[in-house]
Amino acid sequence: MNADRIFDRLLVEQQLRLSATVFERCSQGITVTDVDGTILSANPAFTKITGYSANEAIGQNPRFLRSGRHGKDFYGNMWQQLCQVGHWEGEIWNRRKNGEVYPEWLWISAVKDAAGCIAQYVAMFSDISESMRAQRRIEFLANHDALTELPNRLSANQHLQLAIGNAEKSKAKVALLFLDMDHFKSINETRGHLFGDAVLKTVTTRIQSCVRETDTISRHGGDEFIVILSDLRDAEAIVRIAEMILRRTEEPLTLDGHELSLTLSIGIALYPDDGTDFESLLSSADAAMYQAKEVGRNTYQFFDNSMTEDHSEQLRIRNGLRRALERGEFVLHYQPQIHLESGTVIGAEALIRWNHPDLGLVPPGRFIPVAEDSGLIVPIGEWVLREACRQAKAWQQAGMPDMVMAVNLSAVQFKRGNLYQSVSRALLESGLDPQFLELELTESILIRDTENVLATVRQLKLLGLNLSIDDFGTGYSSLSYLKKFKVDKLKIDQSFVRDLDSNPDDAAIVRAIIQMAKSLNLRLVAEGVENAHIANQLRLFHCDEAQGYHFGHPMGADAFAGFLAERQKAVEGRGTVISLRSTDTKDSQMKPVSSQIRASAIDSFP
Repeated sequence: MNADRIFDRLLVEQQLRLSATVFERCSQGITVTDVDGTILSANPAFTKITGYSANEAIGQNPRFLRSGRHGKDFYGNMWQQLCQVGHWEGEIWNRRKNGEVYPEWLWISAVKDAAGCIAQYVAMFSDISESMRAQRRIEFLANHDALTELPNRLSANQHLQLAIGNAEKSKAKVALLFLDMDHFKSINETRGHLFGDAVLKTVTTRIQSCVRETDTISRHGGDEFIVILSDLRDAEAIVRIAEMILRRTEEPLTLDGHELSLTLSIGIALYPDDGTDFESLLSSADAAMYQAKEVGRNTYQFFDNSMTEDHSEQLRIRNGLRRALERGEFVLHYQPQIHLESGTVIGAEALIRWNHPDLGLVPPGRFIPVAEDSGLIVPIGEWVLREACRQAKAWQQAGMPDMVMAVNLSAVQFKRGNLYQSVSRALLESGLDPQFLELELTESILIRDTENVLATVRQLKLLGLNLSIDDFGTGYSSLSYLKKFKVDKLKIDQSFVRDLDSNPDDAAIVRAIIQMAKSLNLRLVAEGVENAHIANQLRLFHCDEAQGYHFGHPMGADAFAGFLAERQKAVEGRGTVISLRSTDTKDSQMKPVSSQIRASAIDSFP
């Protein structure tokens, strides 16, 4: 019996030590009170959470921790459950020693004695401040944009429904404005996404300063915003706000030492005129925004029903472009380039066409702007390079005379693609000698981000290919960049050529461009030649080459081969000889040199 008692006592002592260890080391606060609620003991976690030491707590009633957020009913229900069930659990707000109110999860259990009467209460609690903050953040992000903290699309939809409900009662109008930043992609590409994020935050602040408290601003995604204007009586109020947003946005902005000029394009749709729900109004405002882009950007446009068809086609083209390459829907047509003195075909310009399964043959003017805006111009441009080089080599292998293949480049290819690698790969895969490839650049490419463009141009020149400036005379025609970039050829824009025989000003401009080019040892191509009279006048001006409908429309590869064969026979039959390679050892450029040329040769050819 003595041994059993000793064993029982040891077991009790062990359990007491274990309980004491748990009490001391538990991460949750623990207090023990008597039946009247007076605190008898408190563990270290209690002190860590509340800020009160055990000595400060012992002898007090737990009510000294009350935050004041709960009324008598709350505590009455708590004690009623404790007496009836023996425990209570729930969220409660208490106050720390420093005065901070915080949420905790509290468990209280009644401890009964041998007679079954409540002798003590044990309370355990944990600080749930962090978890509640995380929950609130999750709920916030479900309805707001993380970067700007503006309402997101889901929340904007809810705000619009409320605005529409109020408008129906007051017979007012609601406007949905779709805002898109102009050329924002170039900011991300040149300065980085962190810089772009800072710009978006600044733009958000500027838009907020232009609207009323009752209006809603939402970030739709990327560089797009939605503004919902409620309780409107007339369109003038919308115009005032739209113009204010435009003026405020274009104010000079300096970030990290960089000064930026920002602009927006705004599309405006009205309820109920242009739509009766969020999706229809958003679609209408989106169409109006694209119209604002087309008329020059940094402006606003109200929705017009005629925009719907145009916008639908834009979406159709944009979606179709993503699959066009995979489906092999693109094809190249080739327009002949003619040596004016001899009438010989010395080159071909590769022009892309799109065989759309539903729309038929789509001209580049309808899909190239969409491809550039979406970035799809990069893979499309790479395909054009490969196909043009392959076709040029195939013609050579078929015994056709050597010709220069001219390929247009987009500014986007310089910015987003690795142009040097694309060109090198196209030449390597096709086996085409670089001297038979000519890349056409617009003036806008050369004046933007000059140093990076210059580095790329120098790499391309090292390959041994030719560079020409397309549409010369319509942009920033500058002698300085012609010298800096060492181009080989200028293409006189067709706007000066088409009326050459009837407009003295155009004739003077063309003559001046030719004289300037000759002084810089540059070759010249006149675009848009549509009759023999203009062709002969260009020859008299000593223009080197020409292309246009007078000589031939853009045509498929097989048709071009047939055209070339007929042209070659005609030239040879008139005793005209032309060498496609310069005999000047000081100049390695492709410079056709003619001998035994008849002055009237050009008049003999259509």
